[in-house]
Amino acid sequence: MADSKVTDLTAATSVNSADVLYLVQSSTDKKISMSTLLANLPNTLTKFSGLIALSVDSPQTIVGSGAVNSTKFMTTISSAAGSFALTIADGSQDGQLKLIMCTSASGTSTISTGLKGCTASFTETGHTLLCMWFDNDWWPIGGTATLTF
Repeated sequence: MADSKVTDLTAATSVNSADVLYLVQSSTDKKISMSTLLANLPNTLTKFSGLIALSVDSPQTIVGSGAVNSTKFMTTISSAAGSFALTIADGSQDGQLKLIMCTSASGTSTISTGLKGCTASFTETGHTLLCMWFDNDWWPIGGTATLTF
């Protein structure tokens, strides 16, 4: 490689976690595996020159009442019989997406604050809510949860 230009190498058409990439860190030549690179990406939505990359880690899970965080792209909720209050944390940048999915429902889970002009109720398994953070509010942009304005 010392006598080759990176631009002269054959382009890869796919990658595996064990594949190794060339890295220059603090003026030192190094290598890094794809799995190490991906494991060290932020767990939140990250902006790369206008491209938003979604978190690839496990979702937040809430059983009953709780706070929906904005540090993970996806939150799953599960409720037994009864009513459960959910809150949602502020987003960190305009365009950030948040997906909330009900994985089990015998009762009702409701987000009553934090959404732009509405509340969202999850009464059935499979109910979803997709929101976008914009202008200091979470705006519902899709899903099957019941919205009350």
